[in-house]
Formats: sequence, C-alpha cells, structure tokens
Amino acid sequence: MRTIKKSRPSPGPQGFGLVMESDVDLRAVICSALLLDGYRVECVSNCAGVLARRKNVGALPDELVLALGAGELDPDWGALKLALDEDAVLMRVAVIVLLTIRNGLTFPARARILQKPFAIEELLALVASDVAAAQRRPV
Repeated sequence: MRTIKKSRPSPGPQGFGLVMESDVDLRAVICSALLLDGYRVECVSNCAGVLARRKNVGALPDELVLALGAGELDPDWGALKLALDEDAVLMRVAVIVLLTIRNGLTFPARARILQKPFAIEELLALVASDVAAAQRRPV
C-alpha cells in the first residue's frame, strides 16, 4: 500500500468534477481525492443523476470533467450518451471512463478510458490535464 502525500490545495477552485460511480465506496474515494486536490466536486450514482444535474442546474462550469463509472449497464446510458454527443454544454466536457470490464458500451470519441483497478494518481493526472485544457479553450 502506498501513502499519498497531500499538500494544501491552491487558493480558489481549479475546476469542477462530476463523478458518476455506482459503487458507493469507490465514489467516496474518488470524490475525496478530488476534493483534497482542490477541485469542486459533485457525485452521483447513475446516469439519471448526471442528466438531472444538467437539467436542474443550467449552465455548468467550463472546466468540467465528467468521470463515468462503467461497471454495470445503466438504463439511462443511451440518453446520457446522446446528451454527451448533442447537448451544447455536455458535448464540450472532458469525459473519463472508469471501466471495470469490456461490456460492449460505446463512449464518445473524446473519452479517455481508465481501466479498474487504477491508481488514484492516474485519475488525478487525467483530471488535471483535462481541466488545464478546458481553461485554455476559447469561450
């Protein structure tokens, strides 16, 4: 087991992470790690949660990274995939897929796959690079 050394987060939010993971323990670990790194984070358990967040909140931050747990088939996956490809806001977000098994699901071309089990440092590095890229993108 490795020890993760954490320093104080830099002032101000670095970006926003929306984590969708059905496994409650893994979701808590991912969200805690992102919070410790200074990100604003919201966690949901399924595709319906992501879609509701988009519908109820309106505008989302430009520096949004969506981490999708893809271990089991979600009944709302088709609607979320369509929104990721066609919604004016969601089609701009970075997508990281936390994949347990190759289950036949297809993901947006921009999605980056992180195979479970993974080191949390790998996920944090992907999030950091996606947030940095979003901050450089013209508005």
